[in-house]
Amino acid sequence: MDLGEFEAAKFDAKFDDCLAAAFVRRGRPSVAEAEALSGRILDASWDVLLTAGFEGFTFDRVARHAHIGKATIYSRFPGKRELMRALLARRIVIRSDFFKSAGHDLAVEDAFCLRAANTMKGLFSPDGALMERLIDWLEQETGEGQPMRAQAYRDAIESIGESLADSCRLGARASNGVEPAFAARLWIEGLIGHAKLAHTEGASSPDEIERWAADYTRFYFAGLRAMVAG
Repeated sequence: MDLGEFEAAKFDAKFDDCLAAAFVRRGRPSVAEAEALSGRILDASWDVLLTAGFEGFTFDRVARHAHIGKATIYSRFPGKRELMRALLARRIVIRSDFFKSAGHDLAVEDAFCLRAANTMKGLFSPDGALMERLIDWLEQETGEGQPMRAQAYRDAIESIGESLADSCRLGARASNGVEPAFAARLWIEGLIGHAKLAHTEGASSPDEIERWAADYTRFYFAGLRAMVAG
């Protein structure tokens, strides 16, 4: 251990002693406080990953970024795998909530157009690229990356299907209806397929994304109306 590591270890020990003393004085933290601290650790972990990458990711850096002791991180996440698993779950929820909240006060087609554009921009963003790397990392280390992606995909189908059923008079295999889950799956697969193609062709500027989102939404809902009417 060099001098810098020794000083950092002393700082962590002092910080955790102070934290423990504070808990003794005021009792154990509430559930809300514990969840907030876990969220703070995970948010700091995401920032460290964005700036340092997986190669430069350490609990020491997370602790410094979150302004907490390293022992506090270990008390909640015993190792890197556990932290990364919780981090991916948190980022999936954050992204899902963002996409679902966009356009909630708009007409259904306008809302879906906005969500299509936001989804595309999210996939091309540094956060989107890092999520893909995190899924790959977890898949290699624990085999959990793809199952977590699949669950997020199923949740998205359910959420989108509910929105379509409420606004487009879709039926559950009705003679004049379209199964909501099927319609939702087509919507998502169209987005993902275009994202892969656009990435390959370099057609991922904000203007191009918004233009494609408007065209795709108009085409999709025209087809959906024709199927329901038929």
